[in-house]
Amino acid sequence: MRAALKDLRGFIYYFCFWLVPSLLDRIIFLISYVEKVQDASFSDIFRIFFAGFALDLSMASYICVLPFLAYCILGLLPKTDFKRKALNWYTLIFIIVFFIVSFANVNIYREWGDKISKRALEPLGQDPLGAFSTVGSTPVIVPILGVLLFSAATYWLYLKLFRKVSFPQQRSKIWFISLFLLGGVILFSFIRGGYGRAPLNPSRAYFSANSFFNHAAVNTHYALLREFFTRNQRQRSPYHYFNDKKAISELMDPIFEHRPEATVNVLTTPRPNVVLIVVESFVAQLIESMGGDKGIAPHFESLIQEGVFFNQIYAASDRSDKGIVGIFSAFPAQGPESIIKYIDKHEKMPGIGQEFKAAGYHTSFYHGGQSEFYNMKSYMLTHGVERVVDNIDFNPLEPRTSWGVYDHIVFNRMIKDLQKEKQPFFTSMFTLVNHEPFELKDNYQFGTATNVDKFKSTAFYTDQAIYNFIQDAKKQPWYKNTLFVVIADHGHRLPTEKYDIVQPERFHIPLLFFGDVIKPEFRGKKYGNIGNQTDLATTLLNQLGLPNSRYTWSRDLFNATTAPIAFYNSKDAFGVITKDQVVSFDRVGNRINYEKNKEYPTSKTDSLLLTAKAYYQTVYEDFIQY
Repeated sequence: MRAALKDLRGFIYYFCFWLVPSLLDRIIFLISYVEKVQDASFSDIFRIFFAGFALDLSMASYICVLPFLAYCILGLLPKTDFKRKALNWYTLIFIIVFFIVSFANVNIYREWGDKISKRALEPLGQDPLGAFSTVGSTPVIVPILGVLLFSAATYWLYLKLFRKVSFPQQRSKIWFISLFLLGGVILFSFIRGGYGRAPLNPSRAYFSANSFFNHAAVNTHYALLREFFTRNQRQRSPYHYFNDKKAISELMDPIFEHRPEATVNVLTTPRPNVVLIVVESFVAQLIESMGGDKGIAPHFESLIQEGVFFNQIYAASDRSDKGIVGIFSAFPAQGPESIIKYIDKHEKMPGIGQEFKAAGYHTSFYHGGQSEFYNMKSYMLTHGVERVVDNIDFNPLEPRTSWGVYDHIVFNRMIKDLQKEKQPFFTSMFTLVNHEPFELKDNYQFGTATNVDKFKSTAFYTDQAIYNFIQDAKKQPWYKNTLFVVIADHGHRLPTEKYDIVQPERFHIPLLFFGDVIKPEFRGKKYGNIGNQTDLATTLLNQLGLPNSRYTWSRDLFNATTAPIAFYNSKDAFGVITKDQVVSFDRVGNRINYEKNKEYPTSKTDSLLLTAKAYYQTVYEDFIQY
């Protein structure tokens, strides 16, 4: 083992060397846009470099994988001259490619407003002249000289550093195995970014509400590499049913028609604080008044009696990443794709945090897990949220599930922070305990014999945690001026396990408005309007008199003239819900895979399905345009 460690030294030098180009790339980028950081503090500059270091390590690891394998295999051979030449050529080629990307990125960012991506490179293969014309504002000679200069200097540094580094002599198989295992574990660890549930992604580098700081922190080459090796349908729609825009409009317009004067205002004040609680997997079947079993969410039932409750709301999709976007940006799900995965796209979307911030609200987001998961951190910071609190902000000794800190601990932190928060504030919390594998430290209310029992138990815990949070909030001076909104991120197959992914019950979720700011005559009122998770944005913003014109997929649930219709979406299917019929369509098999009312006239079912097709075709066109 000692010999293996000694022989690994040369590879460690090589690995560390590849951190230098990432450092230079970031310096080149910052110098190119020095006007954007001239007012930045030393702390901001330091965090730009530090926040992206995990991505730098991952990028260096990817580059070193092939040399490492060759290093191990060729280490069994006595001849070293061939090995040295091969490594030199490999390094030189990657250095040149590295700086070509770095300097191309500088020009692309200036014109596109985001860093180099697969989307930016694709036009090169279709129309090279057109592609180059988009970056014509910078003389071509500048990036060419930059590539030559930095490539030459970096290669010189490589030769200088490795002049005295020798390759290992021929070794035994034990040496080969120990070296391979040790180096392999190190490289894999850096590539993945650790062993948590959330693998490394560009969102890890996001740390600021300043988008440029975040863009500078992200490792340019890592983000580009990840795009090329991540299967996606960014530019190819899986929903193409109409060529006629007029036909789509005729189907879509009635869904979004309403009379503004028909909206009812249920609040006593125009500028309350707002606390939005997004509850993991809190499906309707957990709530007795929505058809669920008694005793799973007893406290939620008591809150319903004092608030305004919508009992016919359906989630945008079946996953949290799509639910978050559906709630905060009012953007429907995109089937096989998820817009939050693409930072360059989701940055261009509207988000209700922006409306609150523009209105003078102090904004924050809380989550007990890794906020980098699903790019939630980058999404929040670029959509008006000034402060993101996640698992890294808690004492490592705090009890946790495999996903992160327990919800009640996060709620306690919120209470503590809100005592010092200036009003008005908009804060949101995304719970996590009611998620597979449904872990609790103890007190499984319904036992642990089956997943259904554990799911009910974590739902019971979540119900208790939310109720305790509200009870603690009632003791705070800000409570009397606060609106609480509770909504699920998506439904779940549990606890009944009788609804398939194509059935609407899998997407049926609660939506509750609660607080002393609700007018007395509306407390305890239940609305049976059929609506979507995406309708929350306009509904909430209208109550506060805040702008909502950017949320084109959202409707006001407090408006009696809003069409009673909802849509739901999974990877390969989509459905539409009305009072008289529900129909789901398999886009892969190109067929109807569920009809709730078999007696419903075929012509009306077909018309409803056409509406759903028009809806998701337009949604995906918007996704592509972002």
